[in-house]
Parts: sequence; C-alpha cells; structure tokens
Amino acid sequence: MNSLSLIIPAYNAERFIESSILEYHKCFSKKFKKFEIIVVCNACKDRTYEKASSIKKKLPLVVLNTPERGKGNAVVLGLEQAKYDIIGFLDADNPYSLDEITKMLDHLEESDMVIVTKFNRPLKYQTSLTRRFFSLAGTFVFFSLFGMKFKDTQAGAKFMKKDLWIKLKKPFLCKGFEFDMELLYKATKRGAKIKEYYIKPNRTDFSTVKARILPGIMYRLIKMRLLQ
Repeated sequence: MNSLSLIIPAYNAERFIESSILEYHKCFSKKFKKFEIIVVCNACKDRTYEKASSIKKKLPLVVLNTPERGKGNAVVLGLEQAKYDIIGFLDADNPYSLDEITKMLDHLEESDMVIVTKFNRPLKYQTSLTRRFFSLAGTFVFFSLFGMKFKDTQAGAKFMKKDLWIKLKKPFLCKGFEFDMELLYKATKRGAKIKEYYIKPNRTDFSTVKARILPGIMYRLIKMRLLQ
C-alpha cells in the first residue's frame, strides 16, 4: 500500500494548523508515492479555515468547511472524500512523533486498523487532567457498555485500510469525541484486526475537550448500545 489519505479535523486551531499541515506533508510525502491531506474545519470561530486555505498555494490540499460542530462529523466528512488505500486521521495540533506514526503505519501490512495508545504506564504521559480523565473514562465506559477492551479509545491518531471503511455500517450515530468508540466498535464487529501502538504524546496545552460535553457523549453511547 503506497498511498495515504490523511484527515485533519480542526476546531479553532488557527494557532498551529499551518505548521501541522506542513509537518504532516513533509513526513508522509516521503513515505507514500500518492498522498493527500484533507483538512475539515468544523464550526470554527477563528481563522482556521483561512489559514489552512492559504497553504493551498504551496502544496496540494483539500480544505473543507462545515457549520456542524463535532470531531466525528469532521472525520466522517473527510473519510468519505478520501481516495487512497490507507485512510485515517490525526489531531490538528500534531500531538505525536511523526516518525513513530510512520512506523505504526507499517503494521497495516498485517492489520486492518492501527491506533495510537498514549498509555504505556497509566497516567504518566497525559498533558492535562481533562484529557487524562476523558481517555481513561472513555476506555472504562467502552468496556462497560460494549465489552471491548482497548488501552486507549480516544487518542487522535487512527488509520485503516480503505476497504475496511467501506464495509463499516453507516451512518455513524456519534458526532463528537465518542466517534472513536463507535469506529472501534463497528470495526471490531466486522472482525477487523486492530493493532494498538504506544506513542508518547508531545507536550501541548491545547484541548477542545470540556467537562460539559460528557453527558451528551454518554447519552449517544447508550443510545448506540441500545440500537446496535
């Protein structure tokens, strides 16, 4: 597999979206003969869309703008437009070593999906209490509701073979951060082989995760459990 479609879901990411796009392109264009970046700006209140669009003068880039808020909305919109053999998404703040991400992608030779886990030793390498709580709570809730065990359901770095994405049941019910859990649930139900790969996250103070969104996430996960 020599081609990659990378989705970047972006919400109020004007501070770093340009540097992240350039770093992603520099890294992955070396590894893949065919490579595309699709930036999806979802309900941004800043200049993320304008800053991402300005880079189209320097390199091939698709920039989409949607009024619908939610990481899941943005990722699905990007994945539906992806055209290459490997498709996946990375958070907009360049949260992981790209050298390690490229090593992780090599595991798609024997797996259907590869995902980052931030946890080698629990709690040691999280960058904020909110992210730490959300990651661990997500793993606990996912196991409690669906009986599926992953070290980290919420890391913003997941890649799969496009063939797997085509086979997954649509539409997706989860529109926010809980989208990752629905993706893992549907992939597991399809019998996909999923590889977890540990990467220590880069230090960052950026996060769009807020405690107030947790009730809505729980509601949608319970609804998904009852409907599927």
